[in-house]
Amino acid sequence: AFIITGDKGNSNPDYFVGLSNPHMAVHGSFSLMVNFHAISLYIRSRGGFTLNGNQEESALQVNCFVLNDEKGSTEHDDQKRVKSLSDDYNECHGVEPKNNFPLLCHSFDDIINSFNPNDFFAIQKSLKEEGNPSLVSILSLLRLSNWDPDIFYKFRDNILSFVSSAGTRLHADLYNSTTKLWDNYFHLGNYDSGKDIAFELGRLCYGLSLFEDALNYYQISLELYGNHHITFHNSGLCHYSLSNYESAKENFGWALDMKPDYEKSKTWLQRAEKESKLDIELIPPTE
Repeated sequence: AFIITGDKGNSNPDYFVGLSNPHMAVHGSFSLMVNFHAISLYIRSRGGFTLNGNQEESALQVNCFVLNDEKGSTEHDDQKRVKSLSDDYNECHGVEPKNNFPLLCHSFDDIINSFNPNDFFAIQKSLKEEGNPSLVSILSLLRLSNWDPDIFYKFRDNILSFVSSAGTRLHADLYNSTTKLWDNYFHLGNYDSGKDIAFELGRLCYGLSLFEDALNYYQISLELYGNHHITFHNSGLCHYSLSNYESAKENFGWALDMKPDYEKSKTWLQRAEKESKLDIELIPPTE
């Protein structure tokens, strides 16, 4: 078995010495620090080995466990082997078994120990606390995250504030990012009902004057999260920008059906009706 874990905890037994109570975090339920050293002892007792993260001060400890299960092993045998290993901390790391997995050890050291998820969270938090990070910085963070939709959602308003002033090259980078972000999105139903990624991508595409792409994302938003007057209103703006005035009137009307006092839709509905009449007047008569 090959197991990768990421959680708050520690793999150094020295941190568990003493009589102080463990820290308990309350978040709807509750959680405690994970004793990864104890897990490592068990894995080693079964002939496996562990790869531990090299950061002592880390809110997220990443560990890798490789377990070679032994048939016929009993709970009593497990307890004896764990006890024999617990006297020697270094032994629990299983130096010899690791030699059979050189690529795994190299990958863990290269990917986790050189720049681990906790490092990424620290950079993300620092950039968010900056208040108004540059668009280039946000795009760099998105690339580093391999186009994580959650990162995009956290910085969506910052991104939109730069769209109007961004140059052609940055517009191209933003457009390319929309497909990558959506490809990485996995809908979790009501669990992430507060994060309508499709709606936010629609807003971004509208800001980039990609009105048809925006309409596609708004339609997905309606399918995944249900009707909303702002989604209909924004769809109406897209149709208006594409000179589809009849469709624009229809969407503004749906927005007003849901929220009759929504002044923005009232104003744009009047504009769409005016433009629609002009179009009719410009149609040449048939012979």
